[in-house]
Amino acid sequence: MYTVLIAIAVIACAISLYMSVSIMRKQRKQRYDHISPTVAKHPLIANPIVILYLAFPILVVIGGLIWWYLEVKGLT
Repeated sequence: MYTVLIAIAVIACAISLYMSVSIMRKQRKQRYDHISPTVAKHPLIANPIVILYLAFPILVVIGGLIWWYLEVKGLT
């Protein structure tokens, strides 16, 4: 059961990341009035949504490990 849920979550994150990056690439061609120099140099790394897509799976794994540790110790 958990394997199926994890697989669905990974697929959803991958599709969302792909769609976000494709939209960002389309918007790169547009002209903006003001854009931060950091975003101009690194449009993917400076995007908070992309950072969230990369951080979310890591935080889920860390949370799962903490939950598993607490279950093993009998603290929950």
